[in-house]
Amino acid sequence: MRTRYRGHLDRVILSSALLVLVALFGPGVEPASAATSPDDVAAQQLAERYAPVVKLQDSAANCADGEHFRPTDVEAVLGNQQVALRGPWRPPDLIKTQPQGADLGLRYPGHFLDFPGDPLRPGCDYADWSAQLNAEYGATVYAHVARDAAYPGQLSLEYWFFYIFNDYNNTHEGDWESIQLIFDAATPADALTTAPTAVGYSQHGGAERARWGDAKLELVDGTHPVVYPAAGSHANKYGQRLYLGRGSEGLGCDDTTRPQAAINPKVAYVPLNSADYLAEYPWLGFEGRWGERQRSFFDGPTGPNMKASWTAPIQDAESTWRDDSTTVPAGALLGPSSTNVFCAAVGTGSNLLRETLDRTWLLGLLLAALVALVWFAASRTRWTDADPLPARRPRAWGQAVSSAIRLFRRQPRLFGGFAAALGVFSLITVSLARLEAARRDAPTDLGAPTENATGLWASILALVVTLLTIATYVVLLAVVMRTLDQLDRGAPVTAAGVLRDVVTIRAPLARAATQYVVVLFVLTIFVATIPLAIYYAVSRAFVVQVLVAEQCSGGTALKRSRRLVARRWWRTAVPLALVVGLGLAVGPIAGIILLLATDWSPTLINVVSSILFALAMPIAAAAVAYLYFDRATDRSPGSGELPGAARTYSRDGQERAAHDSPSLPPDS
Repeated sequence: MRTRYRGHLDRVILSSALLVLVALFGPGVEPASAATSPDDVAAQQLAERYAPVVKLQDSAANCADGEHFRPTDVEAVLGNQQVALRGPWRPPDLIKTQPQGADLGLRYPGHFLDFPGDPLRPGCDYADWSAQLNAEYGATVYAHVARDAAYPGQLSLEYWFFYIFNDYNNTHEGDWESIQLIFDAATPADALTTAPTAVGYSQHGGAERARWGDAKLELVDGTHPVVYPAAGSHANKYGQRLYLGRGSEGLGCDDTTRPQAAINPKVAYVPLNSADYLAEYPWLGFEGRWGERQRSFFDGPTGPNMKASWTAPIQDAESTWRDDSTTVPAGALLGPSSTNVFCAAVGTGSNLLRETLDRTWLLGLLLAALVALVWFAASRTRWTDADPLPARRPRAWGQAVSSAIRLFRRQPRLFGGFAAALGVFSLITVSLARLEAARRDAPTDLGAPTENATGLWASILALVVTLLTIATYVVLLAVVMRTLDQLDRGAPVTAAGVLRDVVTIRAPLARAATQYVVVLFVLTIFVATIPLAIYYAVSRAFVVQVLVAEQCSGGTALKRSRRLVARRWWRTAVPLALVVGLGLAVGPIAGIILLLATDWSPTLINVVSSILFALAMPIAAAAVAYLYFDRATDRSPGSGELPGAARTYSRDGQERAAHDSPSLPPDS
């Protein structure tokens, strides 16, 4: 009996000594006053040993950019005079202002905390409030060791981060994120003698797994995992990347490419047993939402105690964790990147949805306006009577598109050569773009950081990429225009021959393109002159076509284009926007559909998108050439004819001369 008593006394003395040591020497870990069991003492040591290092994203002067929130002490919002507890009824009834932790301990299922601001139109309200709270309370993370009854031989060490606002596509008040470390150990004391077997970082509706020791898992001092919360969404990532979300990874793009200096949040230990942690943190009994109630995914989140990982962490890990995240490839293959367009489209769509969520009348009005605009544009043009030749004849913009498609069908090898040439030009551009992206933003897990090492080279490469991209599109417009001009004259055409012809006019072509781009650049520097830039872009839009078809100088071509568009600016601007927009959008739209409907890799999807883009752009260039011929065809009697032509046409496109129209030569 005495031996048993002495053994019990030794364990009590040992536990007390360990608790004193943790209190004195455990940096950043708050001991729980209600929990003094040996398991809790060991769990506190475990929480100290593996405390995460957090690399938030850079903030910006504009509250809409960068990261303006940090892991917040829950005590900062409890008892705050700007916070209210509200009921589940609509309109929500006020239960209490300045609710304390003890108030939330009454559970209140279906209720919610209401923070100051409007989550659908946040402005800078939440960012300013967060700055006030964080000036008084230090960054905090809550550590808890959870057991899973179905897996008695394993433990989960969880770190929970609370942010007062989620500034992602689905803006909402309150945001709980976590990371988990899994141990093959039955007790916290056993876990202290071994390393974790797996780590999971929460990301929207799921989590990403890493094995302990994986290359992607960055550690400080061998035990502290480094966490990269994405800007706004706070999804926890393993490195500096632009991540693509579709499904459990969220919908949109998470950016961790610009981290700040690392911070070490204060670790608040949450005891093992519910009675102990409710005594220490009564708010962990709250069953409502930590943020204002809203429709759909704009709703505030529930707290840690309502998550499956709190009560069944191993089962949750096995069912929801995945082994990797989808990253956006550096640079585009050809044309607009489907993944980048997807990121921008989801962000824009989310903003639109947020603005109209509580204004259904506005959403209905916008949808009706869109349908009416599409109907009006399609009904105000002609699609039939669209034979590709003769080219020099009046055409509606619908006929221009139809003629371009028919021309492609009749000359597939010729236009396929143009698409291949476009691909060759673009491969050079893409290679430089990827090099520029790599030098500008090299991930730390693939080599040394390059934040301050290569700014000059990155700028030079970016300029080269821009110039090559412009040159590619100018050459494409020129070769397609030369092709159509030759076909209209009945001359034989080959892709190589057309390219040689364009090379002979490279000097005036370069001068005209340079003047066009420089003027546009200067006019877009200031917001006030952007309307002038748009006017200039449309009025000189046919400069390449004029230069190729009429064999004039660059300056003359710019003036001639302006005269062709004069008095018909709107009738030129709208068709050009539709034709060029359709050409640019085919690939990205197909890519977005594939992103949402398949599990293909982003690289493969971008390849498919690039192929479609390469095929669509020569068609769009041909449609622009047909629009030029429509503007250049002189409809007034006895006023002469477009240079290089021997025919005139009436407004309906019927030939006046008594000879046959040229036919398409055999495909060469």
